[in-house]
Amino acid sequence: MAVKPIEAVLFDMGGTLERLYYDENTLRMAAPRMLEFLRGRDLDPGLSPSELQSRVVAGMEGYQAWREQSQIELSPEKVWTEFVFPDCGPSKERLAAVAEDLSYLHATHFQERSLRPEAPAVLEELRRRGFRLAVISNVLSRGLVGSCLAEYGIAHHFEQVVTSAQFGWRKPNRRIFDEAVRLMELAPSACAYVGDTLSRDVAGARHAGFGLAIHIRSFMTDRSDKGIVAVEPDAVIYDLLEVVELVSAVGEVVERG
Repeated sequence: MAVKPIEAVLFDMGGTLERLYYDENTLRMAAPRMLEFLRGRDLDPGLSPSELQSRVVAGMEGYQAWREQSQIELSPEKVWTEFVFPDCGPSKERLAAVAEDLSYLHATHFQERSLRPEAPAVLEELRRRGFRLAVISNVLSRGLVGSCLAEYGIAHHFEQVVTSAQFGWRKPNRRIFDEAVRLMELAPSACAYVGDTLSRDVAGARHAGFGLAIHIRSFMTDRSDKGIVAVEPDAVIYDLLEVVELVSAVGEVVERG
C-alpha cells in the first residue's frame, strides 16, 4: 500500500525557522530598554533595571507554568496586568493599552532572534516541488510572527500563519493544528510539521494526525522539553535542508504487509 504523499509542510517559528538565544547578558541589556518604554508612557514601575528584569522574568515564568497546564494563550493585556504587574492598580488600563507593544518588545529584546540561514533556500525549493507552506506558532505578541516573516523576506511563501496569540489555544493542543489544516482545506495526514520541541511540536502534530512529525534541535529544545517527554518524532534533523528530501520521499515508499 502506498503511503499518502505529503502535500504541505507547516513550520514552527521560534527555534525552527528562527534561531533563538538568550542568556543573563541578553536579559540585562533588555531591561533598561523596557524601563525606558514604560517611563515614556507614564508607567514608571518604580524599579531599577535589575529589579524590572527580575519582575518580568518571574512574571513570565509564572504565566508559562499556567499556560503549560491550560494550553491556553491569554491576551497580552491579561498577561502584563495579572502576571507581570499584578499590583499596577490605577495604571491597569494604561498598562493594558500598551500590552501588545510590551509583548513585542519582550520577544525581540529579552530573546535574540535570527533567521536560520538555510531557511530561504529551503522554502524556495519546497514551493518549487509543489508543497504548500504554513506556520503554526506559540507566541504572546499578536504582531510578532507576521513582522518577523516580513523582515526576513519570506512572508510570501506561507499561505496561512496561525498563532496562539490570535487563536487562543497553544501547542500541543490539537485545536491549533486542526485550525491550520482547516484553513488549508487539507487532511492532517497530508501534512508534515517541523518544530524544535517534542512536548509541543511533535506531541501536537501526533495528536492532530499529521503525516510526519519532524524534530529539529535548537537552543530552546531542552529548556522546553525538560527531558521528560515520551514521544518520538519521525525524524530528528539539525538543518532545515534535510526537510526537503524527507517530505519528498513520503508517498514513494511502499509498505509490504
